[in-house]
Amino acid sequence: MNDQEKLKTSGEYVNALKKMRPNIITDKLLEKPFEDEDIQKGMNVICLSYDCAQDPEQKDIMTARSPLNGKIINRYNYIPRTKEDLKKRLQMINILSKEVVCAQRCVGGDALYALFVGTHKLDKSNKDKTDYHQRLLKYLRYIQDNDIAPAAAVTDAKGDRSLLPFQQMEKGSYVHIVKKTDEGIYVSGIKTPITMSLYTEEIIVMPGLQLSENDKDFAIAFAIQGDADGIERYVLGPEVKSMKGDHAPTHGRKYLNKEGMIVFNNVFVPNQRIFLCGEHRFGATFANLFATLHRFSYTACKPALFDIMTGTAMLISEYNGTKGEYFLSNTSEKILEIAKASILVSGMAKAAIEMAKVDESGAIFPDSVYANMGKFISSELFPKTVSILQDMAGSLPANLPYENLLKDEQYQKTVKTLFARSKGISAEDHYKLNEFIRVLVASTESGLLQIGSKHGGGNKEAEKVAIYANSLRWMFNCKNMVKKMVLKSN
Repeated sequence: MNDQEKLKTSGEYVNALKKMRPNIITDKLLEKPFEDEDIQKGMNVICLSYDCAQDPEQKDIMTARSPLNGKIINRYNYIPRTKEDLKKRLQMINILSKEVVCAQRCVGGDALYALFVGTHKLDKSNKDKTDYHQRLLKYLRYIQDNDIAPAAAVTDAKGDRSLLPFQQMEKGSYVHIVKKTDEGIYVSGIKTPITMSLYTEEIIVMPGLQLSENDKDFAIAFAIQGDADGIERYVLGPEVKSMKGDHAPTHGRKYLNKEGMIVFNNVFVPNQRIFLCGEHRFGATFANLFATLHRFSYTACKPALFDIMTGTAMLISEYNGTKGEYFLSNTSEKILEIAKASILVSGMAKAAIEMAKVDESGAIFPDSVYANMGKFISSELFPKTVSILQDMAGSLPANLPYENLLKDEQYQKTVKTLFARSKGISAEDHYKLNEFIRVLVASTESGLLQIGSKHGGGNKEAEKVAIYANSLRWMFNCKNMVKKMVLKSN
């Protein structure tokens, strides 16, 4: 890799963040937000994506050559054009997720991908009287040239769910246009919860739902610097905190998922960074493109988590001495139920790739039915896998004594007796495994994972609508097939 193709290092990513204007708030404005321990551990997740891209052994999966600038770039910022590209995109997400649970960069990468396809459709609909796609290409080139990891803000605060955006008592429940000028637009509103929004240089904003003609002011997509004037970023999930114990798992001790809320207070967006502006009919188009792509990403990260839970279930069974069949229970069957989730969702991913089609924009797009079905299955099965692991582990993960007692001469013997299980398993190792299980299924972090499995990329109802709408022709063909079978003349 020559100097021209040198990728950003994780250290350079961190240094870029530290140069940004302070606008991150916990219960107060943080003057040095990137020295906050919890935020740093969120940054570590993104750092891993930069480190892996530098690894010669992972280069083929983690990077690709851009047709825009001819350089090797991070695959998150690359628009897939072949089935092999889609396969490698999922491999990248799966590899990272097995290390950090939630890779976080998928949202921003999926937004770039959706805008690439969506702006091309929009310009074509406008008979090329607009230049949104060219603006997007210039912005994408900027992201690639500077190896930036953008966040994407799709979900609005939403207000009263029974009302359309323009009907809301608090207009700021949705990000909207406040004023238009020859140079650009001014926007206000709230997006929340937004993954990796606290430790990014760039924020991409997109609509998250279908919009009516009266909602033109809410039909906007744009990109903005994370520290632009008028932007405030709030740290969410005060109970999701760093873990400091020697027996804490890597997730929590080194990595953390810290969500953020982004508040736009009359923020100026220049024309060249606007990719949708008032074309309300395309609100649903942009939202649906993003949703399908993000649900496709779930078919990589969720199997990674199911694989982790499968291994955890096998290990705790071994430690507790509950392998094989015992009275009215079958451990192998329980483990298979967790593994089944990974197999099913991975199968949907493969089908989505196999049935993918190249769009007029030049990008290849995964099959919508299989991508949505993969996410739908994962969100249905995730609570069940959590329940199975809770059942197999017993009460200990939620009722651990303080780990320092393992080193205290006065209490050490008692605590080690508590952890006495299968021969050859140390109390320390047993503690570590139970602490890991606690994080997975009995913690605030676990609650975040469970809520994310339901609502990330849209809820189950939205997924069912997408599956049904894209399956109607096939279902009608099924009906006609049966009519011929049953009603044909003898």
